[in-house]
Amino acid sequence: MQRRGTGQTFNLQSVTGPVLVHLLGKELRFPRAFLFRCAATVHAFKKRIDPRFPAELVELTALPLWVYINLKPRLGQTRAFEIMRVAVLTGGIAQWNLAYATIDRERKFAALCDQELEVHRTGPTRWNTLEVVARSERRFELKVTRCLYHELAQSLGIPEITPVVCQIDNAGFNSYLPDDVVFHRGGPGHRISDGASECRFVWEHSGGEA
Repeated sequence: MQRRGTGQTFNLQSVTGPVLVHLLGKELRFPRAFLFRCAATVHAFKKRIDPRFPAELVELTALPLWVYINLKPRLGQTRAFEIMRVAVLTGGIAQWNLAYATIDRERKFAALCDQELEVHRTGPTRWNTLEVVARSERRFELKVTRCLYHELAQSLGIPEITPVVCQIDNAGFNSYLPDDVVFHRGGPGHRISDGASECRFVWEHSGGEA
């Protein structure tokens, strides 16, 4: 992923790799060897993925998905999921902050709304289908009617992993201006991964200057 204005590529594995090594050290005798085998065989895994999915999306997600798929039979789904949740959230929130230019731009509600639309156009959610529902100085709402992250996970038989991606949104948006802006989905069950027809995204600004 490219950080705006630096010309440097963000290596997500440099964040998630050490986290996984630490977490798997309690579960596997040789965690580094396990991760190396996953990295060495991920190319063959990519070839099994339906070609309808964009190559960049596959490149971004293939390795963590492949690690999870290989962990499930070793540790069980619950344990494997919790380990991947920690790793993906840790790397994902770093990637989120770079995508939303939180260092380079002043944190304001209007800037967050603008950046959400920009990230949808050029960032890591550009493969999803989005519609703006409402926008004012105090409220911003949109809906995602197609999520390729979920479609990809579903096609691989691991739809349960999609909510981890949703949790990156929860953590990122609610830490952007934590005293002023609240992000929510209108209650439980309003995500495609929950079986809904669309994902709701709602931001409400209750602080000072928007």
